[in-house]
Amino acid sequence: MNQTSDQHRKTCKKNYTRHKMIALCSALIICFSCSISHAETPELPAPIDGVSPKDVDWSLVEDEIDTESDMETDELSDSPMLALSEFSSDDVPESYLTAAEHPGRVEKIYYFTAGSTTDGTSAEETVKSVMVYFPAGYDESDQPYNVLYLLHGSNGSPLGYLSPDEPTKLQNLLDHMIEDRLMEPMIIVAATYYPADGSGRQLPLEKQVEVTTSFPWELVEDLIPQVEEQCRTYAASTSLEDIVASRNHRGIAGFSLGGVATWYVFLQQMQAFKWFLPISEASWDDGEGNTSGIFDSEVSARALYDAVMLQGYGWNDFMLFVATGTDDEAFDISTKQMISLLEYDEMFFLDENTFCSMMIDGTHTVSALYTYFYYILPFLFD
Repeated sequence: MNQTSDQHRKTCKKNYTRHKMIALCSALIICFSCSISHAETPELPAPIDGVSPKDVDWSLVEDEIDTESDMETDELSDSPMLALSEFSSDDVPESYLTAAEHPGRVEKIYYFTAGSTTDGTSAEETVKSVMVYFPAGYDESDQPYNVLYLLHGSNGSPLGYLSPDEPTKLQNLLDHMIEDRLMEPMIIVAATYYPADGSGRQLPLEKQVEVTTSFPWELVEDLIPQVEEQCRTYAASTSLEDIVASRNHRGIAGFSLGGVATWYVFLQQMQAFKWFLPISEASWDDGEGNTSGIFDSEVSARALYDAVMLQGYGWNDFMLFVATGTDDEAFDISTKQMISLLEYDEMFFLDENTFCSMMIDGTHTVSALYTYFYYILPFLFD
């Protein structure tokens, strides 16, 4: 990378660490005074009654998500999320959201899948599509590229991120960052966890959770092999063995409900991914295949810890970037979960394999997502 890239990375790192002593050290002392020692195995939280998606009172869930933060201002210093006063949407240059001189291209790619099911039955095979971003220079080179899969929110679609018809703001951001060498050129695959393109708006919330829970299997069994077969990636072939062998060169990011889906990929399919970016949402899983973890951060954190162990991985096998904003609807549950997750400090090491950012006045919007990407993407595949 050139001097401009190095300077941006230094700025990102400075913003990630400047307030560590203020916003984090006090958290580690105050919040984790009763935390486990590095050598101890965490005590399993008291079990709670399992709740399936169909049994959840979703009005309560919506109330939990949509209410404003109930954390007091002075509690921010007790949070592991970095309180960065300089971290705002104004940090992204306005020109970065307009057309770049050297744009990449977006192609619509189709794949076959049996769809996302959770009841163990076989669904009818269907055709779905993804929007794939190829960075400038891809067609002229023969080098392999890292891949980042990107998942939308509950009311979104892949077209909300990338379009083959005209550049979106996200594509413009990627184009500029790559053009200015602020991030590594990479392939971006905007996908949907819904069973058919454009069907999400008609699904009730409990069904959205069901398809999000089962999507990781579709992702690894169908989407990745068929899409990466048409791309130049680090996978030597599209066999599961080669997909697993190339996991260091593959990441997944998601916003809102896409963030929930990203957590489910972490829980189920670490074999195919090393890099995880769940944005503006916490994991809802309770370790029993249910969603009651949304109400108990200790339960959901334990499920995440157990998932790493059960999949045969350790602390040096993943990179986790979590982000939310103080005005984000998901601020409370995301922040509380990270407080609980970082108690497992023999697995989740702050600023080593687990990075947390909290944008002051950050909202539950795609524009906030651009800012998170502006700061996080320079760290990917490094």
